[in-house]
Amino acid sequence: MCSATVLSVDRRHELENLRRSIAMLTPGAKALTREEALLLFQELGDVRTRLDHLRRALRQLADEEE
Repeated sequence: MCSATVLSVDRRHELENLRRSIAMLTPGAKALTREEALLLFQELGDVRTRLDHLRRALRQLADEEE
């Protein structure tokens, strides 16, 4: 497994830990609501997945050019 993949897995693990922490907040907590925070983390995870896909595709294109 390359270091970029390990780093990506580590980041996903950190995000999941944060998501779980937010999920345990009391409903109606101040600042972001529990639901807003969970939605934000879901969207962040979706963006992260898309970025990982784009990086792989760009890496593949660069390798093909060589």
